[in-house]
Amino acid sequence: MRVLVVEDHRDLQANIARFLEPDFVLDFASTGPQGLALALAHTYDVIVLDLMLPGMSGIEVCERIRQLAPRLVPILMLTARDTLEDKQEGFQAGADDYLVKPFSLRELRWRLEALARRPVPPSGRRLQVGGLTLAPESGQVRCGERTVRLHRTEVLLLRLLMEAAPAALSAETLALRLWGEDAPESSALRTHIYALRKALATLGLDHAITTRRNEGYSLDASRCQTGP
Repeated sequence: MRVLVVEDHRDLQANIARFLEPDFVLDFASTGPQGLALALAHTYDVIVLDLMLPGMSGIEVCERIRQLAPRLVPILMLTARDTLEDKQEGFQAGADDYLVKPFSLRELRWRLEALARRPVPPSGRRLQVGGLTLAPESGQVRCGERTVRLHRTEVLLLRLLMEAAPAALSAETLALRLWGEDAPESSALRTHIYALRKALATLGLDHAITTRRNEGYSLDASRCQTGP
């Protein structure tokens, strides 16, 4: 497994290197711009990204990776702040998981392995429901002439909803399909649903994802027309 660790504390870098090598191939960056450059230049199985970095914050680096990287690599964010608002900001920027400092190196390893096992968007096969289309490999969603690019987890979430449409999927089913037995806290799914709703709203689909009582979430793309 090849992992990029973007962390400015040298002692923590050294501890991570001693614990994970030689089972992992590790690259290290100490600033936000350096981490972004490495993330865009190489292929990694997981990126470990500190929130507070010199030159560019972890949130900004995460957003730029999601905007520019051709592949939807999993991102584990490190932070000393553990409020729900901080985690929501990270998830909305495109992070897949959170680890709060100080943390156990054993837990770091478990989370890296769990992220690497999570499903990835399939290559090549475009999905379509009505006039709404999703290219999973790039994360691009189109409705008419409008397009938006989704973060990795939102791509997986939309794919599940499109494959099930018009039926609903329960929160438990979505969490299991997204994260397997390694699901994060319950607020993570709600945060990703919220982010996906906002993204679809930019396409003119303000109420595309509905919540059905005792059933779960469903996708309604009927407002997205196939023609002009």
